Amino acid sequence: MAMENEDGVTVLKWKDKRDVLMLSTKHSDKIAVVVKKGKQIRKPKVILDYNKSKGSVDMSDQMGAYSSPLRKTVKWYRKLAIELLLNTAVVNAWVMYNENKQSKSSIVDFRRALINYLTQQIPKK
Repeated sequence: MAMENEDGVTVLKWKDKRDVLMLSTKHSDKIAVVVKKGKQIRKPKVILDYNKSKGSVDMSDQMGAYSSPLRKTVKWYRKLAIELLLNTAVVNAWVMYNENKQSKSSIVDFRRALINYLTQQIPKK
């Protein structure tokens, strides 16, 4: 089920294994047919495009989970801030660092080096 308003914003609810809710300003509610295991399956084009390009997001989530600073006792809004600031930003910086350097470092080593750099004392002049 999908609806599109006059401004081009599409709201979609799709039932796969679970309910999938999406907002898009790029896609309409068009359905595409894909062949999977010899069967033709009808899926919204927005779902197909998302699945095609979600690799970077999954990799970012995976890399952030290796040494997450999150704890169960932290309130949800603090978890969100920590996730955005400490995990996502560090993973993005690590990806850019590895793209610009000849040697590759692990996410844990990069996080340690970053902490050491940020906590070292700057000599006063």
